[in-house]
Amino acid sequence: MILSQQTKTIQWFIQSHQNVSSISDSDELHKLYTDLIDCLVDHNHLYYVESTSIISDKEYDDLFSYLKKIEELHPEIISSNSPTQGLIGQVSEGFLQAKHTVKLASLENTYNAEDLNDRGDRLKKILEKDTEWTENKDIYYTIEPKFDGLSVELIYKKGRLDQAITRGDGRVGEDITTNVKTIKNIPQKLKHPIDIAVRGEIMMPKSVWKELNKEREEDGEIPFANTRNATSGSIKLLDSKEVAKRKLACFVYDVLQYSDETINLESLWLPVFLRSKECSSIQEVINACLDSTIKQQLESEDFDFDGLVIKVKDQLQRDILGATDHHPRWAVAYKFPAQLASTKIISVDFQVGRTWIITPVGNLEPIELSGVTIKRVSLHNFDFIQSKDLHIGDYVWIQRSGEVIPYIVGVIKERRTEEVQDIQMPSKCPSCLGKVVNQDMHYYCTNPVCPAKLKEQILHFVSKNCMDIQWIWESIVDILVEQNIVKSIIDIYSIPEHTTQILLRKFPGIGDKKISEIANEIEESKHQPLRRLLNGLGIPHVGKKMAQDIVQAMVSQQPVCLEDILYILTDRDFLITVYGIGDKTLDALVDYFSDQQNREMLMHLRDIGMKFTVDAGGYDLFKEKKETFSITGSFPFPREEIVAILEKEGYIFHDNPTKSTQLMLIGEKAGSKKEKAQEFWLTIYEGWETLTQRFPVLTTLKSDSASQQPKITQTSLFG
Repeated sequence: MILSQQTKTIQWFIQSHQNVSSISDSDELHKLYTDLIDCLVDHNHLYYVESTSIISDKEYDDLFSYLKKIEELHPEIISSNSPTQGLIGQVSEGFLQAKHTVKLASLENTYNAEDLNDRGDRLKKILEKDTEWTENKDIYYTIEPKFDGLSVELIYKKGRLDQAITRGDGRVGEDITTNVKTIKNIPQKLKHPIDIAVRGEIMMPKSVWKELNKEREEDGEIPFANTRNATSGSIKLLDSKEVAKRKLACFVYDVLQYSDETINLESLWLPVFLRSKECSSIQEVINACLDSTIKQQLESEDFDFDGLVIKVKDQLQRDILGATDHHPRWAVAYKFPAQLASTKIISVDFQVGRTWIITPVGNLEPIELSGVTIKRVSLHNFDFIQSKDLHIGDYVWIQRSGEVIPYIVGVIKERRTEEVQDIQMPSKCPSCLGKVVNQDMHYYCTNPVCPAKLKEQILHFVSKNCMDIQWIWESIVDILVEQNIVKSIIDIYSIPEHTTQILLRKFPGIGDKKISEIANEIEESKHQPLRRLLNGLGIPHVGKKMAQDIVQAMVSQQPVCLEDILYILTDRDFLITVYGIGDKTLDALVDYFSDQQNREMLMHLRDIGMKFTVDAGGYDLFKEKKETFSITGSFPFPREEIVAILEKEGYIFHDNPTKSTQLMLIGEKAGSKKEKAQEFWLTIYEGWETLTQRFPVLTTLKSDSASQQPKITQTSLFG
């Protein structure tokens, strides 16, 4: 039986036998026990040796926890091969093996407040039985971030890096010294010529991981599911030059062997991630673990942290509590809700968007991810489906992008069965049954009056960044379209009419007050500037920023009427001069404003009072265009405000630095953009004081932004 099938069989059995004592047949118990050991050892080998996994951390922990329950209830059957007795299955044969200075233990994991509270009670009971612990009955704790990388022992002799060893089974690991020496922030030589062994975590920055996965997908390779797998796979490459390209980093957090236990790691020039918090009770620990602010602070870093490490602070108490063969009793890892989880695609639906694009959406077996139940995920387009090799019935890795949007990282091909089905794009529109055509990577509905498309168009048109008619909600749009009250964007402006209002009052939840609010906002929308209308029309490749740039450029043409605007928006020679307009955007604009039906719609809007105000959006368009710039990191004011004020001065903003960018503005905790700026030899201005000296206009933010709303200062809860 292959590992994926074996795992699923065991998971099904555990689900029906949550209580171990319910297994009465001794032969059945012994078979489950040995199967579970084999299963976990194989997963250990995949995870630690092959730098991959086919189940999530939570699934592994559930299996491991069940194994411990069996051993607690039936200690007579405990096998020396059990992963509870040691880190079995974690040493590969690709590198020379090396013994650790002292044993490198792993940590037990916990996921909730109840477990933490029970653990606190157990520790007190153990300590109360010991005669050495009589003076102080309190337990003080420290909390540190839990790195999500590859554990390593660094051995220095006479201050020089002598050896680097992976954790392996805790006693023996792999000698990865040559590759570790390529990691730039690990010192080859310490400040003092001492003999010391320390433990750290090798990690890959999230920004590097994203770029690496992009390259792998372009080369037809399977992307790494997470930064941890990418780190492990990188550090075990046989070519150290390739390892150096992966831009790995390391943080040291523990002294394994040295005569002075109070040694300051940072003073030796060792890289340390300085975040910790002291707690005087287990309840204070629980409060910190459940505090979303701490999690958010760690997520803002360019490295992955999957939880918090909770340690008993007092060394005497640690000595009394001791350790099992697998883990110390005085420390535990509290794991954050998963950001990456595995689940199954059970079916695929198709949705029609405002630009007629048909988007496939995967229906999933519900999975908890970052504290939210995920049931659906966008499959984007047919190219995405093909590049990821997705099938109905596949198990996939799901990640929440920015803690909001779920995203498929990749397929777990080891769990694929013969029952999977190809995902076929529809030949007819799922909403109106109209003909579907394929252009580039997208499939389109060709029916100009498709109701699904119309709903999406209206929702976009009335949104805050467009015409800002916020009283028209999704439920109201459903009524407007399904009852044929609105057949195009232009019909929105018929809602204030008396006959339409009488019709709307028939529907539940739509009373006089709501109709009045809608009518008022519709009337106010006629005064919205042209840049908002351009964004609201739903022209392919034209969003908020592009619409704003077009209108800024248009001001110099001094249009005085709608006919002037339409002429400018179909003038290829003019449009090509607007920064950021490429061939596709150019064609989309000319096609849209050359279409007679669209022109008549705009003329009707003019006739009913639409102003088509060509404004600068607060920008002085007659200032000479200055240098191009990009920005990264944290500043005393939101980056959007800094960008806006510099654009008013004529500077041109690049969202991402390129070789054509001239200036790079860098704040605290800068990410990969800083490295790109250095790579492209851009002129760099780093720090707020430097920025205000170079761009004095930024000092006006102190009076403008700060006076309008107080600045919120977040202090680190680890400090």
